[in-house]
Amino acid sequence: MPKAGMNVRLRDWRQKAGLTRAEMAKMVNLSESGVKHSLTCDEERIRRWEAGEVSWPREEYRLALAEITRLAPEDLGFVPIRRSRARAAPADEAADETISAQSAHDFPLWQAGLNFPPLRDKQELELQLPPVADEETLVVPGRAPDGRIVFLSVSRRTFLQGLGIGLAGITPPQSRSPYMSPARRLASATGDVNPIEHLYQVRQVLIANDNLLGPLNAIPAVQQQITAIQQLRQETRGADRHQLLKLQAEYSEFCGWLYHDAGDFHTAQYWTDRALELSHAIADRDMTAYIMARKSQLAGDIGDPVTAVDMAEAAGNLARPGSRLQALAPTYAGYGHALHRDDGAARHELDRAHQLLLDIADDPDSPWAVWLDEPYLQAQRARSNAALGRFGEAVEGFQQAIAAVPQSFRRDRGVYLSRQALAHAGAEEPEHAAGVAMSALYIAEETGSARIMNELLRLDRHLDRWRSTPLVAEFHTALRSTVVKQA
Repeated sequence: MPKAGMNVRLRDWRQKAGLTRAEMAKMVNLSESGVKHSLTCDEERIRRWEAGEVSWPREEYRLALAEITRLAPEDLGFVPIRRSRARAAPADEAADETISAQSAHDFPLWQAGLNFPPLRDKQELELQLPPVADEETLVVPGRAPDGRIVFLSVSRRTFLQGLGIGLAGITPPQSRSPYMSPARRLASATGDVNPIEHLYQVRQVLIANDNLLGPLNAIPAVQQQITAIQQLRQETRGADRHQLLKLQAEYSEFCGWLYHDAGDFHTAQYWTDRALELSHAIADRDMTAYIMARKSQLAGDIGDPVTAVDMAEAAGNLARPGSRLQALAPTYAGYGHALHRDDGAARHELDRAHQLLLDIADDPDSPWAVWLDEPYLQAQRARSNAALGRFGEAVEGFQQAIAAVPQSFRRDRGVYLSRQALAHAGAEEPEHAAGVAMSALYIAEETGSARIMNELLRLDRHLDRWRSTPLVAEFHTALRSTVVKQA
């Protein structure tokens, strides 16, 4: 029998939702209002609410609770407090009405995903980015207010055991003596190896493992290298400094891609724009064309068809005739047209990309877009077909692309599977959709790819009317468990 004064309604809602108090607290923090107001809900606060020790939480918490439960505070058992401004609040209310002075517990939130406030310039954004030279910074998956999975910066005492330490040429915090700049640590760690050559090698290793590691592990290591490069540039002259500038552009582009995969589109745009500026500084036409194509891809994923088409056309104009980049540009333009519901233009661009790809005998002079091949183009065509409502063609196209993807391209396989599942749902094949989605979910957990998770969250909404189907219900439960666990 519940004790007098207990908030039974709130407790019952949590238990029916299958949430622990800690899990519910995380959902509060990662709701739209939670991120907006940097809420610091924890298990103890949920306990106090359920025990009736707080009858009317602060407004920001009430909004967050309404967002995650879709119920008004009164329907959750809270009772509004009416008091004059002169009357002091009781101690228990004051504790809940006052923002805690301590840090944000285990999940201090950083500006994430679509929640960036308007910025006046890029310098202001740099101030909001996680400190790249701080080996205490890690990136962990979280839930953005619009439902997307994004990766948020959190503080942790041990920096990336193994990968970040070995590649960045740094030592763990607990074993460090006096402060040494990343550039000097890098020079010390590489010994006789040229630091510039070492940085090139590190980038290749990170790229080679990107499909297996996902952004969670790679972002801190990449940002460590960017910091080291910036400092090395202060100490070098002539050809070496030019090489470092080129390296910084390449690392910045890669950092943009990692944030793209992590679902943090605003930060991805920042790093991609930074890379574009640097590519102009070193007058690298191929790099500039590639980055413009990447901006088109990013715009497509954000759902901005006009920018996707415009950036793709700009990339195509810059690309050398007969180069792989010339085929990449219409690949992304095709999807932009599909988003704009322009069937004819989408087909034309994708057919042109296919022909240009066939005409490329070899392109040894450019390191860009070496992964562009028939299966990749097939997957992009399938995605465009899905956007145009041709779900049967999309399912078939994804099947062909998945069959041809190398086993080592684990994350790409997961992305294609998640999009194939969406195409099945569009074709009203819920069981097929849920079955394919379960395979994608397993890869998403392995790689930490927000692109996969965001597609699966979209799918979950599409499958809502088939929730009573056993396989769909199983997928929904598994997805929800993964989101709560990752958040």
